[in-house]
Amino acid sequence: MHLTDSTSIITRDKVQILLVENSFAKTEISLFGAQVLSFIPKHDNRDRLWVSQRAIFDGKKPIRGGIPICWPWFGAHSNQADVAAHGYVRTQIWKIQLTEETASGTTITFMPKTSAGQGFTGKAQLTLIVHVGKQLSVQLHTSNLGETSFSFNCALHSYFAISDINETKLLGLSGQYLDKTRHNKVFETPHPYQFNEEIDRVHLHKPERLTINHGHIKTQIFSSGHDSVVIWNPWLDKSTTMEDMLEQSYLTMLCVETAVTQGQIVLPRATHILEQTID
Repeated sequence: MHLTDSTSIITRDKVQILLVENSFAKTEISLFGAQVLSFIPKHDNRDRLWVSQRAIFDGKKPIRGGIPICWPWFGAHSNQADVAAHGYVRTQIWKIQLTEETASGTTITFMPKTSAGQGFTGKAQLTLIVHVGKQLSVQLHTSNLGETSFSFNCALHSYFAISDINETKLLGLSGQYLDKTRHNKVFETPHPYQFNEEIDRVHLHKPERLTINHGHIKTQIFSSGHDSVVIWNPWLDKSTTMEDMLEQSYLTMLCVETAVTQGQIVLPRATHILEQTID
């Protein structure tokens, strides 16, 4: 493993963390799950991402916060109850394949120990490419190495740091969504989009840009390769049942997830790219 001058590795409890600091930003990426945990642009020193104060770094349980990678399914498996929600790669150790410095920032390429696992029969190679510059770019590449097509779902399950969920608005979504808190009933996207209860929604609208407004602060989110945007906040009652969240921490986070929830087919020798860019 070759590291550039802007990269180094530390250990947090039982998890190795890749630190990236260049002239543009500071970033932390867990090798457990290849999970970006922090992105702090130097022009304003504001972390765009949220990690729970009770997040568990034992190398076994998924880390609560940052950008977890859900693959090759999102949520519960469609027909197997004995496999983990959101797939199996977020609890794997990922290896650093390449680090590169350019005029625009630092690029790191990761691969999981294996892309195969119970509940998925495709012959795939998964690659994550993270670019740390003025913006944070996260690309999830799913390549079909086999001779037959396969279908999968996935998400970049991003937790964004906000000042107060009660003062937050989300701009850029329209159309209908499936409400998972109401038995997947279909509703129209509210305008303005604000929050006052538990949110677990799959928006079938797929805008290229969304904006989180909280107070006088804006976070821009750009997406491609997706068919859905998932919005999630557990609110108070659910937060109290989660061992890795403080009761009031729902106030300072909002998940805006670039996702494939309707099934993405990848032809033999082809590659699908899911990308989220954060400004």
